[in-house]
Amino acid sequence: MPQQNGPHVAIVGAGFSGLLTAVNLLKASRDVRVTLIERRGVFGPGTAYDTGNPGHLLNVRLDNMSAFPDQPSHLADWLAEQPSWRAQDGFITRGVYGDYLQALLDEALDDAPDRLNLIGAEAQSIDRQDDGWRILTSDGQIAADQVVLALGNLEPASPPGVEDAVRASPAYVENPWRFDPQTARDARNVLLIGSGLTMVDAAITLRRPGRRLTALSRHGLLPRAHATVPPTPYVGAFSGSPAEILRQIRAATAEANWRAVFDRLRHSARDIWRGWSRVERSRFLRHLRPLWDVHRHRLSPGPARDIHSMLAGGELTILAGKLTELKATDVIEVSWRPRGKKRAIKERFDLVVNCTGPLGVISKSTEPMIRDILDKGYGRPDPLGLGLQVDDEGGLLDGAGAPARGLHAIGPLTRGAFWEMTAVPDLRGQARDLAARILSDRP
Repeated sequence: MPQQNGPHVAIVGAGFSGLLTAVNLLKASRDVRVTLIERRGVFGPGTAYDTGNPGHLLNVRLDNMSAFPDQPSHLADWLAEQPSWRAQDGFITRGVYGDYLQALLDEALDDAPDRLNLIGAEAQSIDRQDDGWRILTSDGQIAADQVVLALGNLEPASPPGVEDAVRASPAYVENPWRFDPQTARDARNVLLIGSGLTMVDAAITLRRPGRRLTALSRHGLLPRAHATVPPTPYVGAFSGSPAEILRQIRAATAEANWRAVFDRLRHSARDIWRGWSRVERSRFLRHLRPLWDVHRHRLSPGPARDIHSMLAGGELTILAGKLTELKATDVIEVSWRPRGKKRAIKERFDLVVNCTGPLGVISKSTEPMIRDILDKGYGRPDPLGLGLQVDDEGGLLDGAGAPARGLHAIGPLTRGAFWEMTAVPDLRGQARDLAARILSDRP
């Protein structure tokens, strides 16, 4: 494939990961050309930060949310120039952060108008073409030397027991990130399936006088909250098997603030994960992941106060149990079995919202681009299903385990290799490193 004015990189997905990969490429090279492909037609904020709800705050303090790891004050400097913005306890709104990402995109377009192209279309399939790739989109074809899959989280996981009639009902919401809460303003009794961060967003959005919210999940665990004031850092180290690290955490939290302990553990999580065998990783996912998730992925203090106020006032109830069946009648009839019990309970809800979070096993994905890559053998699932199998730098491995030259992934699709790849502090470094790899690995 000819390189008319330098290498051409196509990036599928224009949320944080895709945008920052593009920005780093354009800053590092004056001859690279980048095409961002985004099916939503919204470039920069992505689903996570495309919200105007003032109750939706970041879950990481603003002093650790710069888009560039070597410029820690970049976000704070940008905020200082804004006429108005909102923060609580050091956490800004997700909408403000979306504006920050939009500003990064605008700056890139100003600096390199002839080298950055935005395509609002869905990437549907990909094929080898000469030494590069050809991407078929809902609006045409794009030829590129190298391709980055920055698709973010997979589509929502489907809860068990949901029949087709329920999915067709306006009283059931499969994807909470595409839900207009105004369409459910008459709902009085609402079930939220899941009790993690997605549930918290939905509960805050759906909160209304007289409305009863119930959250049901296997363990009934809520995300823990950040402290209003950051704790004193913990300086210990962690190593060994999942069971050994659990013992080390328990010993550490007997002497130090648990938040500081988990913050320290997070910095070594990637190395620990990569040092574990497949059996150890599987054991962690089966037994310890729920505890990791609620302590690691914490709420900012403001939303945590809102949730605890709702619990105390009876507006929100958290239940631990297994969903067994959903049936569509004039409302949604839900059967669930309390944790540790054998007999199921039936309840009726005016509205049911799926808050189980993104799909965990990539082989079950219905995403057209992912299905095409797997079907054609350009990529293969991670052995535990946590995204696509990649090498140490994010390059895809094909169906035979060999490098798929010029095809890369970033973000949650690489969790099988790196585990923690969802938060900005992790993604910004990955975007920088991936851009450097692409520019040093021209076909």
